[in-house]
Amino acid sequence: MKTNMSKQLLSRRATLRLLGAAGATALVGLSGGRLIERLPVGRRGLSANAGAASCVVRPQLTEGPYFVDEKLNRSDIRTDPTTGALRPGVPLILNFNVSAVSGSSCVPLPNAYVDVWHCDALGTYSDVGSAQGKKYLRGYQVTDSSGAAQFTTIYPGWYSGRAVHIHFKIRLFTGSQKTYEFTSQFFFPDSINNQVYTQSPYNTKGSADTPNSRDGIYNGGGSQLLLTPTASGQGYAATLDISLEGITITPSTPPQILNAAVSGKQLLVLGENFDSGAVIFMDGAKQKKTFPDETNPTSLLVARKSGKKITPGQTVTLQVRNSDSQLSNEFSFTRPA
Repeated sequence: MKTNMSKQLLSRRATLRLLGAAGATALVGLSGGRLIERLPVGRRGLSANAGAASCVVRPQLTEGPYFVDEKLNRSDIRTDPTTGALRPGVPLILNFNVSAVSGSSCVPLPNAYVDVWHCDALGTYSDVGSAQGKKYLRGYQVTDSSGAAQFTTIYPGWYSGRAVHIHFKIRLFTGSQKTYEFTSQFFFPDSINNQVYTQSPYNTKGSADTPNSRDGIYNGGGSQLLLTPTASGQGYAATLDISLEGITITPSTPPQILNAAVSGKQLLVLGENFDSGAVIFMDGAKQKKTFPDETNPTSLLVARKSGKKITPGQTVTLQVRNSDSQLSNEFSFTRPA
């Protein structure tokens, strides 16, 4: 679906031309917004506590090797972005449900940067040593409005002296300023490790030499970060529910519509504070094929087929609803004759 959408994404220059001076002013003011990839609906449903934030506080563990802030916004981290080469291994889907402790409960934490990095099937990390310049098995995602992020990767291999693990880091930003950081590792049951390592290419290295019970980092709190992978297709899927402490939760700002335009079959709505699940309503009817512009995700929504519903000279009422149900102002738009 994203491939088809990408053909219709607008450049910033084209957007300015379409929306005119008023729209240009608004867009310039929001051009610093970070790119947020919209995630498929229902990821939180993989958690046992679907639809609610699980209040599970887990320990921070040492960062360890080898974090590199590659700034790779991608959900599938299996490839090296410079060559497109796919790192071999058993597929693994990782689901994060991130929330923040607020009083005596937890609330989903949107717009959190989740970084993941780990070794390949033979225990080698990218961008260090002989793999300098490679970027496989690294990347980040930004949590959606329900605090969810998902990665497609491979089951990690092992290296001597450590139990099987994956590193992760969760960060919050205000603009370019980092305001919060949580770093840890999660682990895998020895029994599943042993099953995976009978397969190629893992079996060329043999069995892992350090079970969880003999790993010093695991013994420092890793049992609280032990995943329970389940079979999924040709590989596994696992979910980590994690709640973070020390975060101030501020109410979200309602969306606001500032301008609109029609381009071919598309309806373009310009504004502020659109989240990744925002939808457009036209004369009270939800426009189904709505998506955020990748260049300006918080300030520009595109309804792919709604432009053709508005005839020249016709006036319609537009409204945007974010995924937290907050509604924008009602905006009266007249298509030029």
